[in-house]
Parts: sequence; C-alpha cells; structure tokens
Amino acid sequence: MRFSVPVVAAALVFVTAAPAPAAARPVTVFSDSFGTVAGWDRQGVVLAQSLPWETSLMQDPSIIVGQGGGPRFKMWYGSIGNVGYAYSADGVAWTKHPDPVVAPTLPTESNALTVPSVVYRDGVYHMSYFGVDAGGVGRIHYAEATDPAGPWTKFGPIVVPTAEWEDDYIYNSSLLYDERQRLWKMWYTAGRIASAGGEPEFICLATATDPRGPWTKSPSNPLISPMNDGGWASLGIGGPNVRMMPDGSYQMVVVGWQADYPSRGGRLTSRDGVRWTLDRSAMTLDLGVAGGVEDSMIYRQYVVNVGGTDWVWYNVKNHRPGWNETINLARWSRGLPIVDPSKWTMTQGPHIPNGASFEVRNGRAHALGNAPAGHPQTLQGNRRIAARNYTVAAEITPMDVAPGDRDNVLMARYTDRGNYYYAGIASWGNRYAIGKLVDGTNTKLTGVGAASEIHAGTTYRLRLVVSGSTISLYDGGTLVASVTDESLAPAASYVGMQTTASTGHAAFDNVAVTVP
Repeated sequence: MRFSVPVVAAALVFVTAAPAPAAARPVTVFSDSFGTVAGWDRQGVVLAQSLPWETSLMQDPSIIVGQGGGPRFKMWYGSIGNVGYAYSADGVAWTKHPDPVVAPTLPTESNALTVPSVVYRDGVYHMSYFGVDAGGVGRIHYAEATDPAGPWTKFGPIVVPTAEWEDDYIYNSSLLYDERQRLWKMWYTAGRIASAGGEPEFICLATATDPRGPWTKSPSNPLISPMNDGGWASLGIGGPNVRMMPDGSYQMVVVGWQADYPSRGGRLTSRDGVRWTLDRSAMTLDLGVAGGVEDSMIYRQYVVNVGGTDWVWYNVKNHRPGWNETINLARWSRGLPIVDPSKWTMTQGPHIPNGASFEVRNGRAHALGNAPAGHPQTLQGNRRIAARNYTVAAEITPMDVAPGDRDNVLMARYTDRGNYYYAGIASWGNRYAIGKLVDGTNTKLTGVGAASEIHAGTTYRLRLVVSGSTISLYDGGTLVASVTDESLAPAASYVGMQTTASTGHAAFDNVAVTVP
C-alpha cells in the first residue's frame, strides 16, 4: 500500500493536461495607411521645345554636375534627329546651345540620332548615342570631345545587333567607367515591342577597355527581361541609366511598359552590375495627374546626387493632342503625401494612359473620378503576397451620391488585369456583391441587398477573405456575402482596390493584408 501513493501521484501528474495552445494569430504581410512616404517631389518642366531644329520630343537627358570646368550643370539631350546641349548654374534654369552639337553625318544614323549618354574622364567627354539607318536598324555609336558643346569626333557604331532576339535594334545606352576594374561598361536595350511602337524589350551589358571599342557583349544577356505578370514592367523594360554608389554597388533607373502603354519609372540595385532583381515594388515614379504635363508616359530618367539629395531629370509625354515630350525635374523627399509607387500602380484601362486616378488627401487615398469613360480607377498592388489564402481589409468611404460613385471593391488573388476576385459595396446593383474576372471575362458570383442602401459619407470597414474555394465578404466584422468558386487559386498574387465607375469618387484607408 505504501507504494500506491507515489503511483497515484505519478498518475495525477500525467492526467493533468497542459493548457491548449493559443490559436495562431494572423500575420500582417502588407499594410498602408496612406501617410507621408519617401518619393520624388516633382518640380515641373525644365526643358521644352524652343529652337528651330528641335522637334516636339525633348528626350533622354544625360547630366554631369561639377565636372569639366565651366557651368556646374551640363545636359545633353536628344530630339529625334539631333543631340543638343544645355548648361545651368542651378540645374533648374537652363541655357541651350543654339545649334545641335551632334547631327547625322553617317549612313548608320541617317534615319534618327538621339539618346546621348556622356561620361567625363581625363579631360575628355565621352558620348554613346543611338543611330538608326535608312533600313531601320538601330546601333549604338560613339563620339569624343574636349568641349561639352563640341566639336565631337565620331567613331561610328560600337555595339550592333547580332542576335535574332535583338530585333535589329540596339537602343538606349548608359555609359560608365569603372575605376576599380579599369573597365568601360555600357548597359543598353535590345529588342522591340512591336505593339508599343518599337519600345525596348530587354536590358543588356557590354564591356570594353577602350570606349572606341571593341565592345564585348555579356554572355548573361539579356540581363533583365519583362516580368510578363500584368504589372508596370510586364511587357517591356528599358531606358537604363546606371551609376555607382559609395558602397561600390550599382543603381539603375529604368522604364517599364505595362501594356502597349503607359510607361513608368523604377529603380533597381546590383552588387556586380550583372545580376539585377526586377519586381513590381521597384516602381518609383507613376504618372502625374490627368491633364498635367506628365499624364501619359514616364520615360528615361537620369539621377545625380546634388548636395546630398538625389535629383532626377526625366522626359515625359503629356496627353494633349499630338506627341509632346518635355524634360522635367524631381527631387527625392523623405516625406510626401503621395500614393506610394512601391505599393500601388494607378491604372485605368489596359491601353489608355490618362494620368493618375488617385491622390492622397488627409491621410486617405481618394479616387479622383477622372478615368476615361468605361474604365475603372484602380490601385493595382505592387507587393507580392506569397500565399494562396489571405484576407485583404480596408476602409472605403463613398464620397458622392450618384449611383455609379458607390461602386467600390477590394481585389484578391490578382495576377493580372484579367484574373482576380473582387468584392465590395454597390456592385452589380447590390448592396454587397462578389465577382470574378477570369481571362478577362467578368462574372457576378453573388449579391445581396440593393445598391441604394449604400450611402455617401459612410465608411464601410470591409474584409475580403479568400480561403481555399471560399470567397467571403465581411462588413464591420459581420459576414455579408459568401460563395464557393474554384477558378482562381494562385500560390502567389497581389491585392488591389477599385472605384469601378470612371467618374466615381471614394476614399480608401487602412489597408491590411493578413495571412492565417
């Protein structure tokens, strides 16, 4: 009997159950409260057509600051058939040299001459530039001068198309001398997007010990290819300008084409100049507001550090009649009330550039109601959600009383413009509705109530939950609609928000994506 007590005690120890583990809490993988963010503070147009030889296309600035004596700022720019030169004391107000400094004289540049890239070294200005012959073949050329305004001595083509995928078109070039390796390097574009008027498709690299050549193309070419994911650099990638950073890394600004149009700016980094990572969150420069000077295209950017702050000069296309491009200036700021371009791309239709459709006011993203007729206003996510199941939540406040203005939705499992689930308020004429786009076909999955029950000025706290084949919509913690559908179940995707009516006005705030 004396041994029964320890035995019972031991049994009691084993019988006493440990506390049940707490349920796993959802993990927030993406959020945005639309506060101030770091970004480019636009300063407006600094160079526009004004000389007889210039066309309405002022393009591809290349800038040197504090080198070579004379004016502090020196800029070379293209205008389709010639390269011009301008100088400035402050980088804002520019004086143009009256005549082009490089004009076509060779058969290989008879059809176009533009896109300069200039490096100053050992008393010499070295320029690579783009030339097109009468047959439409594009090549990179090289010239030298001891004065920024010339005369420039030409040495002809130095990088030419040799592979079928280059499409007979070697285009934008970015010239750099690597002091550590004592090697000239050039990043350039090759290939053409036929549907986008021949805009570049790939980014490549060549090296040389002498800028006059010979140049050797990298065996890793193309270094950077379009993403083919429906995002801002889905169809093409081009316009590289590369600089070396104080830590020895490389930084490249690029232009990405989402569809045929529009194009936007991004920024990539690399340790060796060969391996670069391109993703949607690399976008840094979205379109300006509709009706402004940069509401149609963002083109080539050139970044220089001026007194500790990055400045970027870049050419843009506006949406006015004709084809007009200007050279604009922006400065990097640590705190701007803007839609964060690393998190969102502002879109309307897949082929219609019409400027930004959102702006940040009082800590909320506001749909401006300025999209072309029949095209929704969309914040397309740029942060990849590496999960099949997740929740996207946001506060949505319709701002107007017109029925169309109340149609506002959240999007999940978004892989491209033609494939995603959406759910929200006043959709399909219902108070709440869930739908899907699959290969571009729009289908209503379920709806409850009437759209007239949604009121302007009221904030709706919505949560769209995708879990397996179940798609559910909550408002303020209450389940308001649910449906089963197996069409879309990507392992990774993006989220988005949309005011479906082109003239609709709404405010979005406190976005959060959580995974179980």
